[in-house]
Amino acid sequence: MGRNKSDMKFTVNAAFFREIKEDHKQLQCLLNRIRQMVEVPLALPNHWKEFIKLLADLRDQLAFHFALEEAYGYFEDAVERAPRFHATAGRLRDQHADIYLLAQQIADNASTLPDTQAEQLANQFIAFDTALKSHESAELRLILDAMQQDVGGGD
Repeated sequence: MGRNKSDMKFTVNAAFFREIKEDHKQLQCLLNRIRQMVEVPLALPNHWKEFIKLLADLRDQLAFHFALEEAYGYFEDAVERAPRFHATAGRLRDQHADIYLLAQQIADNASTLPDTQAEQLANQFIAFDTALKSHESAELRLILDAMQQDVGGGD
């Protein structure tokens, strides 16, 4: 016996939501601090040790961020209720590894490059940041599309 549309609700576990919210806040704080630093690459050598630490912290926070999304089945409700989102959700989940590897490479480069390479490292971070913003935006679109379908807005 199939479920009718009114039985299908997009739910978010409250504890999960709090944890995701806190993780998101920490990730955004790190990203914003690094973004401020790379705005003036010529000043980066003056803050080199802090910059290296922030990039390592970003790598670790990003690993936690992606693990949270995957462990809590962030997209499972959306895919279960709307199989048409399956390919998109899978593609987004697969991007986690690639984006994490970019963060890891930048953190590794920061720990080995001299501060004279600050502009190069700033450019690497900017490319990473662009990829992460695109990924997060696509995840949000998927969730909103699934919620829109769930509440019947697409009928």
